[in-house]
Amino acid sequence: MSGLNLTWGGNTPATQKKLQELVLYIAKKTAAIDDFGTTKINKTLYNSDMAMFLTTGASITGAQYHRIANGPVPKHILGAERELEKSGYLKIDKSIAAHKRIARREPDMTQFSDPQISMIDTQIDKIKGDTSTKVSDDSHDIRWHAVPHQGLIPYEFAFLSGKATEQDKTDAKSMAVELGW
Repeated sequence: MSGLNLTWGGNTPATQKKLQELVLYIAKKTAAIDDFGTTKINKTLYNSDMAMFLTTGASITGAQYHRIANGPVPKHILGAERELEKSGYLKIDKSIAAHKRIARREPDMTQFSDPQISMIDTQIDKIKGDTSTKVSDDSHDIRWHAVPHQGLIPYEFAFLSGKATEQDKTDAKSMAVELGW
């Protein structure tokens, strides 16, 4: 397995810009849904990128995703959102338990294709009626179990699906150690 070449994503200015615009886009699309905050935005981004990679071999954002306790999230999302807040383009309403994002300008969607936007819309629709807890729990699938805490999740994991059995979890941890993930 030494020749294994996986796609990890990155943290470039272009990636940050895409994350920022999609946060604004998702915030606008879900403005009427009070519980569409931190968890649901992070999972929408992750699910959209993974589904697009599975479909086309390329992600939407090119962002890195890593494992945290509440599931996979874009590794550099906090920086992207801080820049939006600093510019006055985003407000995070922490008085709402979900930490609702409020877009204060229209997103620039010119860098996204129609199929990419459609994928994001599909992922929003899939989770908008679920609780944040359910959305988080659902993200604890075999891909999440295959990497250690704070470990990066390669895009090729989009080809894995399903709940992880105890044997899957053990095998994944062994593989992660063996491959230095």
